Amino acid sequence: MIRGVLAPNITIFDKEGIIDTEKTEKHMRWMFENGVDGFFLTGSYGAGPLMTLEERASIFTLAKKVAKDFPEKFLIAHVGTADTASAVQLSKKAEIAGVDAIGAVPPFYYKYSDEEVVRYYEEIVKSVNIPVYAYNNPTTTRVKFSVSTVEKLQKVGIVGLKDSSLDMLFLTQVYYNTKNNKKDFHVIIGTEVGCLPMYLMGIDTIIGGMCNYVPELVSIMYKLVKEGPREEAERVYEAIMDFRKIMSVADSTIVSHMALYARGFDAGFPRKPMILPDFSDSKYEFMKKEIDKALKIMR
Repeated sequence: MIRGVLAPNITIFDKEGIIDTEKTEKHMRWMFENGVDGFFLTGSYGAGPLMTLEERASIFTLAKKVAKDFPEKFLIAHVGTADTASAVQLSKKAEIAGVDAIGAVPPFYYKYSDEEVVRYYEEIVKSVNIPVYAYNNPTTTRVKFSVSTVEKLQKVGIVGLKDSSLDMLFLTQVYYNTKNNKKDFHVIIGTEVGCLPMYLMGIDTIIGGMCNYVPELVSIMYKLVKEGPREEAERVYEAIMDFRKIMSVADSTIVSHMALYARGFDAGFPRKPMILPDFSDSKYEFMKKEIDKALKIMR
């Protein structure tokens, strides 16, 4: 079973918008070396919606290559697309690449009924022989799952939910509905926010964007949340939440690229229309100072 702290890792491109395989692989290895338990591939951070199916599949294959050198690491391939046929096609490519599971946002852009959303997931489930997670991210998809939606998804074979809604009431209802009815259903929170209270409730897997640039911090936070002592876990959790707020100076994908540069890591470029601020921007120096302060949490 997938457990621990996973990175929704960025995909690194060159100036022309071509995937920089070498830098992306180096970044993956660096995160594994610094305590990350796995990857959520080609999601929002990974620029999945800006890539072709073939490009996304190449990232799945690259991640599998890297993971072979790091035992007991997990790979979830995000296969969500605007149409069912593409999602199914990408799901099959992900299974061939050898990932542990796949996840998918619901179909987006148009407004769909619950029935249409459930059918989309049902076709994905039927197309592969690996676990399938639904991905609740209403900010980007305009589709917000309800507990009733989740129950319907469970019936068609969805094994878990990655949730980035930050809706604590919804998450609590889903978790206890699952627990009280003894369902085998895995809930993952798609952010570092809420890691401590959610773990105390019983949710033990997070996919945190800060893993892209401070993987050691997020890993330490998770270990303390899991093993204690409680007072130290609370201190580190509070400090990291403050740091996260301070670092929110741009879109989270852009922040990841900028923060890596601030740490001396050549993070290439995001894919257009995303634009990296000029390296003369004072935010890079600001980030460097804040990262240095945050890393002292470990000492």
